[in-house]
Amino acid sequence: MKKIALILVILLSFQSYSQEIKSYTWDEKPTFKEIPEEYKNQPAVVLLDKRWIHTRVGGYAFATFGMNHFAIKINKAEEINKYNKIKAQDNGYIRDVRDFHARVIKPNGEIKILPQEKIIETTEDKVKSIVFEGVEAGDILEYYFIIKENPMSYGVEVFQKEIPVLFAEFTHTQEGVKFETFASSEFQKSGSNSKTILTASNIPPYKEEQNARNIKNLVKLIYMVSTSGMDIYNWSTFLPKYLSKPSFQYFKKNQAREFIQNLNIGTESTEEKLIKIDEYIKTNFDFIGKGETAQKVTNLNSGKQKLTGGDVFDLYGFTLKELKIPYKVVVGMSRFNGEVDTEKFVVPLSHEFMYYIIETEKFFSPYEKYLCYGYPMYEVQGSKGRTYYPAIKENYEITFPIAPAEFTVNESQSTVSLSEDLATATIDKTYSHTGYDGQLYRNWVKYIKENEDEKKLAEYIQKRMFGDDFDVKISNYEIENQEFKYNYTNTPYTIKVKAEAKESLTENAGNLVLVNLGKMIGKQANLYQETERKWDVDLNYAKTFKHKIIFDIPKGYEVESFKDLVIDKKMGGDESKNCSFKSTAKVEGNQLIVEVFEIYKSINYPKETYQEYRNVINASSDFTKASVVLRPKK
Repeated sequence: MKKIALILVILLSFQSYSQEIKSYTWDEKPTFKEIPEEYKNQPAVVLLDKRWIHTRVGGYAFATFGMNHFAIKINKAEEINKYNKIKAQDNGYIRDVRDFHARVIKPNGEIKILPQEKIIETTEDKVKSIVFEGVEAGDILEYYFIIKENPMSYGVEVFQKEIPVLFAEFTHTQEGVKFETFASSEFQKSGSNSKTILTASNIPPYKEEQNARNIKNLVKLIYMVSTSGMDIYNWSTFLPKYLSKPSFQYFKKNQAREFIQNLNIGTESTEEKLIKIDEYIKTNFDFIGKGETAQKVTNLNSGKQKLTGGDVFDLYGFTLKELKIPYKVVVGMSRFNGEVDTEKFVVPLSHEFMYYIIETEKFFSPYEKYLCYGYPMYEVQGSKGRTYYPAIKENYEITFPIAPAEFTVNESQSTVSLSEDLATATIDKTYSHTGYDGQLYRNWVKYIKENEDEKKLAEYIQKRMFGDDFDVKISNYEIENQEFKYNYTNTPYTIKVKAEAKESLTENAGNLVLVNLGKMIGKQANLYQETERKWDVDLNYAKTFKHKIIFDIPKGYEVESFKDLVIDKKMGGDESKNCSFKSTAKVEGNQLIVEVFEIYKSINYPKETYQEYRNVINASSDFTKASVVLRPKK
């Protein structure tokens, strides 16, 4: 009898929550949190953002009910059109809109309910929508809708907006499923296993900043829904199952074994074997593009082939296993988007899968076409991930290594000569790239050559060499070390050009002539306007810049001054992690030699040190405006 009573209580509670969400309504006379002084000048303020998801699965019950309740105060009239159009939809799989109500609350407290006939339903996708009419500055727009749809196994709820949110709430109830949430730290959790409520207050406006983890820092909530006994996403379950055996779709195991034999791997060292495997796969296999259909493969060694990403990944693993090279599978995540959960694979987040070679402590990155065997993809540097060691069927935590600034070096040399009338300049420039930049540019130019025309390539080279605000005409260019094989030795990817400046580099100041040599290093970012920083500075990767400018001093002239070309800015603190910009200049015979050394030794600069970092960034921009001053010889 006790068991029966317990079952009845559970069933009643399920029915109660199901009925509760379906009969949800707003308060007849609502009260909202008072707007703090700091937000009163905002163009609009979200007073309430309340969401509720109820999922039921089992027997004939297979549905999700969703409720969205939203209220926003419009402070400035120009913001009205941004917020007065509402669609009753969620996840894009609407089955039924159960309820849809909207009203306007005037500053004097008067409430105007929008009539149901104002709700419009599209004939194509059956989405219902409503437009608030007659809205004025100072009005509060409030609406809620309840929908019934097919259950989603996961979702992402973003609560942060470009305007403040005073109160956010997410509720989930469920029948016959397990409902898990992964929320930003701003949320507080309460309730029970059958009804959980997460709330957050005073969410500040979203501020996107350059070189910041903008997506990761968004105030959001991720949820996953699974049925009883189907929780397969714990790392200890997911990784062994995912990696138990290769699931080749377009070729068979015997073809993969033939592929390995035909690579003619024999007595080479492990390092040489790994390079040979990686180079062949990266050079000869491409991924199936959107809209393309994969074809069955008859011979994996027959040259260019297109495969699914999964087949390419599994081919790496199968080859390592056949050659008895110990490895681990590594799962990471772009540090700009989020963090790998310590317990499980969180489905809505984009994870990155790689192989870690135990003997060499290097990585295979099958899904990254540009990246060779060596360092991991730059997005995961310094972050934590999970590894799975198939040999002993255990998984561990890993911290991804950070490539030093000496790995990625961008180096240029420009020789500049002026015409006799000083009106035009001839430029011979060589620009070389190693490390991540070298691999990215090598891959990008390859793509342009295979998919675009010559004009597109010329435009890319001009922008890469001189920036997009320096008007030059390139008469000739050549590219060296284009093949993928040069990635393994970190051989510089080099572009050489001959060009003529279509705009004058010179400016007269009385009997003096100013020559803007700083432009030779290309366009540089600046942070003049961004005086404050909300988030830490997170760079893609540590890197080094080296520039050399050789200026032929025109006949009949000598150098009056080059002081503007000499800059020295350096961040304090840990010498191994700081950044700096230093330029020097000297006259040698009839030439002025200018050298620039700029380095970013870390991928992270805390916001507390932002002003020092900002000074270094602005120094590079200041240099592009610097000139040498010439005077006629006496």
